Amino acid sequence: MNELTHGFRIEAEKCHGCMACMRACPTRAIRVKKGRASVIPQLCIDCGSCLAACSTGAIAAATVGFAELDKFKYKVAVVTPALYTQFPLKHAPAQVNRALRELGFDAVWEYAVDIELIDLAIRKYVKNWSGPFPLISNSCPVVVRLVQVAYPTLVNQLIRVDAPRETAARELKRRYSKKLGLEPSEIAAVYIAPCQAKTISILQPAEGGGSSLDGSVGISEIYNDLLSILRRGPAEDDPAGNGNGSSEWFHWGAPEGEFPSLSQEHYLPLLGLSDIIKVFNDIEKGKIRNIDFLECHACQGACIGGNLTVENLYVARTRNLRLISGLSLPSQAMGDEIARRLSEEDFSLRAPILPRNVEGRDIDLRDRVARKKRADAMMKTLPGLNCGLCGAPSCRNHAEDVSLDRAETVECVFLSRDRIDVLRTIYKKTARGD
Repeated sequence: MNELTHGFRIEAEKCHGCMACMRACPTRAIRVKKGRASVIPQLCIDCGSCLAACSTGAIAAATVGFAELDKFKYKVAVVTPALYTQFPLKHAPAQVNRALRELGFDAVWEYAVDIELIDLAIRKYVKNWSGPFPLISNSCPVVVRLVQVAYPTLVNQLIRVDAPRETAARELKRRYSKKLGLEPSEIAAVYIAPCQAKTISILQPAEGGGSSLDGSVGISEIYNDLLSILRRGPAEDDPAGNGNGSSEWFHWGAPEGEFPSLSQEHYLPLLGLSDIIKVFNDIEKGKIRNIDFLECHACQGACIGGNLTVENLYVARTRNLRLISGLSLPSQAMGDEIARRLSEEDFSLRAPILPRNVEGRDIDLRDRVARKKRADAMMKTLPGLNCGLCGAPSCRNHAEDVSLDRAETVECVFLSRDRIDVLRTIYKKTARGD
């Protein structure tokens, strides 16, 4: 099994073992042993719930620093529409682009053309798909990983069309390579990310292929610097941008706006992991029918509500609506560019998306039955309180961990007389900062 990487890191010395991350994890991938959190890589879907729950800063997004970008001769910021919703409306997108260039980027890429291209490619994909339905959007990396880990029977229903940020990275490298005489490898395409999950889609794409992006920078990491520049600078156009901004572009930062041109009757937008999981469960049970396409965003509010954004979700959403209303429809030049690239490019994923091999699911059937019996037997000895003091989120998880040799029976405080004393020692040291 290939080693899995993730879009966050856990700094053990900052962890107090409070178990908030363990309780927040929707796939029960976190364990807290000896007062320190750790992750089971195969179960983690990079949703970022643990980052939001951590109050000590022990869990942080694994984005790139500007120092890492110095090896490139030309650095281009690939900007998510959600970025512009983070600032007061008096700071127009062109001013934000200028601030990005003052911060160290050589150019800013607004991927309006790429969004329209992918929208068209998805409509064509849905029209030609022979089933089973519904097809599922793959633009949110968390949703893709959720399907890989928890709903392997639905993995073939993930749509196999590239994300706009990837096509944008390919196109900007082609264009700036030709314009500047640089090799594509000398040009950095850096995504300005609203969430850490986009980072993992760059570091380790779900389909196993490579990403055309070279890294990501979280909005929250550069927000204060951008705001400081905006407050002192005058309004200005963005001469280094590609100038493709239109109202269509801002739809992709908002909920229920990814594919508004699809049939409303057979199109279902979903927000938040808990609602997505409920609908996926109903699909597996055959309870949802006559739906062609699911637009799924793990975050409430879609990308505008990502865990690396800074503004209140509802304030940001209001700004998004104002930005949409204030922009023009796509120009003739943009339409011509879309027609050109649509006829010349292939927008399919470079490799298929497959179910993830999860420990306990990929072993021999007889071993799986034996381990399940062992876990069931273990469950009968546990109190069923789900206290979490063993380091697993529930008694069932502890029993499964024991059956997989990932934990010891005596880690349950009810089965070991000295377990409480061990925990008392661990947490006394943690409280003192030892």
